[in-house]
Amino acid sequence: MLLRLFILSLFITFSSVIATSQNVDPSTIDVNNLSDGQIRRLVEEANKRGLSQQEAIAMAKARGMSQEQINALEQRIADLGDGKIFDTKASRPIAIQKEISVRNVNEQSVNKDNIENKVFGNDFFNNENLSFEPNISVPVGDSYVLGPGDEVLIDVWGASEMNYQLEVDRNGFIVIPQLGPINVGNLSFRDVREIIEKKLSQIYIDLKSSIPKTFSKVFLGELRNISINIIGEVQVPGTYVVPATATAFNALYLCGGPNEKGSYRDIQVIRNGQKLFSIDVYDFLLNGNTIVNIPLRDNDVILVPTYNKKCSLEGHFKRTGIFESKEGETIDDIINYAGGYSGMAYKNSLKLYRNSFKERKIIDLECNNLNKIEISDGDKIFCGKILSRFENRVSITGAVYRPGSYELSDSLTLSGLIRKADGIREDAFLNRGLITRLKEDLAIENIPFNVKDVLQGDYEIVLKREDEITILSINDLREERFVTVYGEVNNPGVLDYQDGLTLSDVIFKTGGLKESASQSYIEISRRLNYEEALIASDEMAHVFQFSISRELSMNGEDAKFALQPFDQIFIRRSPGFEDKQVVKILGEVKYAGDYSLKNKKETISDLIKRSGGLSNNAYAEGAMLTRKVILSPKELRLREELLKKDSTLSFTNLDFGIVSINLAKILRNPGSKDDLYLQDGDELVIPEVFQTVKVSGEVLNPIASTYEKGRGLKYYINQGGGFGLRAKKRKVYVIYPHGAASATKGFLFFRKYPKVSPGTEIVVPEKPYKTPMPAVAWVGLGSAFATMSLTIVSIVNTLNK
Repeated sequence: MLLRLFILSLFITFSSVIATSQNVDPSTIDVNNLSDGQIRRLVEEANKRGLSQQEAIAMAKARGMSQEQINALEQRIADLGDGKIFDTKASRPIAIQKEISVRNVNEQSVNKDNIENKVFGNDFFNNENLSFEPNISVPVGDSYVLGPGDEVLIDVWGASEMNYQLEVDRNGFIVIPQLGPINVGNLSFRDVREIIEKKLSQIYIDLKSSIPKTFSKVFLGELRNISINIIGEVQVPGTYVVPATATAFNALYLCGGPNEKGSYRDIQVIRNGQKLFSIDVYDFLLNGNTIVNIPLRDNDVILVPTYNKKCSLEGHFKRTGIFESKEGETIDDIINYAGGYSGMAYKNSLKLYRNSFKERKIIDLECNNLNKIEISDGDKIFCGKILSRFENRVSITGAVYRPGSYELSDSLTLSGLIRKADGIREDAFLNRGLITRLKEDLAIENIPFNVKDVLQGDYEIVLKREDEITILSINDLREERFVTVYGEVNNPGVLDYQDGLTLSDVIFKTGGLKESASQSYIEISRRLNYEEALIASDEMAHVFQFSISRELSMNGEDAKFALQPFDQIFIRRSPGFEDKQVVKILGEVKYAGDYSLKNKKETISDLIKRSGGLSNNAYAEGAMLTRKVILSPKELRLREELLKKDSTLSFTNLDFGIVSINLAKILRNPGSKDDLYLQDGDELVIPEVFQTVKVSGEVLNPIASTYEKGRGLKYYINQGGGFGLRAKKRKVYVIYPHGAASATKGFLFFRKYPKVSPGTEIVVPEKPYKTPMPAVAWVGLGSAFATMSLTIVSIVNTLNK
């Protein structure tokens, strides 16, 4: 039973969950008798309450545990792990004790998401980035009042040396050996220090001499915990155990601060049944007045009453939201709490929405009366935004050096604004400018003017608010001018036109002539000018032909020929220039690889000769020629359109095609019509001699059989087990190694199958699957025949009559 009581006492010590109500003396318990499981549960409970190991030990010592017991407890905790069992990342490491009557206590946390209408000041006590946790390690000041549980430390050094470690007992006394008990309870640290130093001088007389050789220092060690009560409109009211250094804001932070009904302006601290102080949180938040954050004492009561008045600020204030108001405070005071107006606020007229006895009403507020109107509960004050318009703005755009907006000063004229813009540019169009003006009814009016007359002083006009002056450049009034280069230059394309541009200049800007360019055949196409275009004719353009050297020099008048905007320059390709063309030969030749074509009429037989001829294992009848297939964008687009119109069509995506050749025949008759001219990208593959014939498709066992000279197609099909049930016998075809194919031919009941050679593939196609006619269709068909028969009988009978 004693062990259980001690465990319960340790729970009280470590977590401050329950007030000490058991008559158990912790100093009489042997910590070594506790089991590992009991120690672990104590550690888990301390972690759950947010205590570090050092804080739990300090509070256990304050409850009466000796240093030997504490050392034993620390060793037991270290033996259970690595000495870091306690969670050091607790968000609130101070022991929070909440007691509801005499019942078991459960720690309650503040659910910040339930606070719907946050009042100014709420985030001060419910902000993850702001903490008002009491610090038990901070040095105490002279005004600190000692009480039971505080530790007083005395160091004496010099001629005499002594250390005292004294704890204030429950009656407020400390006992100094040879001096007896000294009452220090409810005294400030300053007074206690003076009393102790005076008492010590009775033992150490040298302390008070004119030239002392013995010195002393009095300071505080471990501080006690105090119990406070927080009641009223707070998030978690109850009894809390906090360090003796805790202040009012520490306590309010631990309980989550006032709730939605609580006051931030009149938080009362009650001591010994008397109201000691009234805390106005706004005084601290807005003025930094730390006097309101008073230190707490044991059994202090913090009372948070309900709020008196609340009002909300919306619109263009520096702070918006809900603010609490004291009795007698005005709208001007609340605006000051909000930090004043934002930069875009319209201050001349505010809107006040106020609740009357039956309904709401709106009041227009003037800025000079705000300090005379008191706040009523439920008021809402709205400040609008200034207009997005200017009272004295004019602007100028276009061919001036500094376009933009300018101040409309008294009697500002058009010429004066042009001078403000540092004058017009050299490319300005002087024959016309335009003033866009807003009339009194906000209709837009255009006022033209001659820029040259304004500059010469022959025309002037006084500007008005929001006038927009436009002075265009001569380049703004004509088409974008360019020339286009096509053909054999390194960088063909569109070039900006410049006055004096020549053919040599254009070729220079496009990177010079290609090797394939013809120097003697260059064309320039020039469109008809506007005068020629007035007359309807068949002529569409003027065409000029020129010659130019690769050094971009031209002869005589050609060199002086100036290009005009929109000219088109065509650099032709030399007639005899051809890009390199490469073909490839692979397989059974002596020198396989890539070959460059010598002329346009080089044939297959020529390539065989250049490659050293066929090898002994070559199978000429199986040679295959493939040719590159390059589709233009137009051809690809045409295929897409055909597929849209006919879904049964299909096209291959292969980038090559097979050209059927008979190499053996070509080699017997070089230069014949079968000896094709080669093209760039052609690939000739000459295989080894084939020894098999492949059978695929609708046969019982598709296989490859050994080729036997003189055997026909049906022989090889029988080698594969014969035709399958769905074989389409009349459409059997063969594919020869060189890519050509041959189909079965038939006449009446006779079939002529194609010849088979080594490497041939025999393909037996499958009959298309036909859906059987359902029974309903057969019934309908029978009914139709019956009706037709009856009709015929009726017609015959009618004719016989």
